[in-house]
Amino acid sequence: MEATASTVRHDTRVLSLIGSGHFLSHFYQLSLPPLLLVWREEFGVSYAALGMVITLFALSTGITQIPIGMLVDRIGARLILVVGLIVEGLAVAAMGFAPTLEVIYVLAVIAGIGNSVFHPADYAILNSSVNAERMGKAFSLHTFSGHLGGALAPATIIFLVALFDWRSAVSITGLTGVVCAVIIYSQGGILRDEKSASKSEKDASTGEASSSTAKLMLSPRMILFFMFFMLASLTSNGVSSFSVVANVNIHEITVVAASSALTAYLIASTSGILIGGYIADRAKEHHNIALISFLGSAAVFVIFALIKLPGVMIISLFAFAGLLQGILRPARDMMVRAVAPKGTMGRIFGYVSTGIALGSGLAPVAFGWIIDQNATIWIFWLLAAFTIGGAAIVLAQKNLGTER
Repeated sequence: MEATASTVRHDTRVLSLIGSGHFLSHFYQLSLPPLLLVWREEFGVSYAALGMVITLFALSTGITQIPIGMLVDRIGARLILVVGLIVEGLAVAAMGFAPTLEVIYVLAVIAGIGNSVFHPADYAILNSSVNAERMGKAFSLHTFSGHLGGALAPATIIFLVALFDWRSAVSITGLTGVVCAVIIYSQGGILRDEKSASKSEKDASTGEASSSTAKLMLSPRMILFFMFFMLASLTSNGVSSFSVVANVNIHEITVVAASSALTAYLIASTSGILIGGYIADRAKEHHNIALISFLGSAAVFVIFALIKLPGVMIISLFAFAGLLQGILRPARDMMVRAVAPKGTMGRIFGYVSTGIALGSGLAPVAFGWIIDQNATIWIFWLLAAFTIGGAAIVLAQKNLGTER
């Protein structure tokens, strides 16, 4: 009993340290959009020019995740995590001193590179630091910490801008990341990553673990995982970007009701992540959880495309879809972990997480174009296609034997 209690305390400390960095990662990403209006007044530029700040941040994160993942596997995750958080924090803080928008562009790229460390480094550390019996819960709490950071970012940055000014606000939040990095470094002794595994463990690694990175990433199962992450991202970002417009135009409900449906989706999704962690720790075949989540979501989106619904029903069904998408995520991460050879967690999660970045970049453009063509109904058909595609990928993974 005492040993179990000690292990739980250890895992809690690990999750607190890793979760704090992941919290700030999402916080920084979603603290930028509320600043666009302030920057437009400050620099007198177009919204298209302002939107480049977010685009550059996202692109630099997506492009560098794979090389960062390789670096994690080569030199260890702890140092990479600390350095990445310091780089991102300092870049965000420096935005408070930027004389022009062009300088903010450069700092957004630097911040995005710093931000790219979190998925490769975090998953490598969690995989080696947390008790395997609680890995599903650990993955869910890690994902939850990021969602919480993103949820709190807009209100927090607006509050700080009102209390001080935008320059002080970004500098304060950026320096918070540096402080957090120092704390993680000082407590880093409990963070065990695959680099620090014993020599005997490394010697026991399979031949697949020693294969080249290119061969690993181009294997059928890893390509499928990349597509899995991308389709899940296209779904969630599609809902977040244009579901309000789609529901107003197609179902003729008020903006308030449509916004409430989106809020219900996001809250249920966050709750589903925690529920999904509990389920993932007790499930033996995680692809079944993913399959049910994808198909259930697809059914909801098909209903929206075929039937005109009242506001209350739309809110309820959106909450159900959000819950399923939340439950999906811990199962998804456990599926990746199940097939990752020893010493490859960093590069694998860096690779598949690039699918998330690609999906988040493509969804707003694709869905915006559909609405511009006066074909709004296809929003829901496309969401259904993404989730059915995700289910097909899960079945393909099952046939490949992607779970032990």
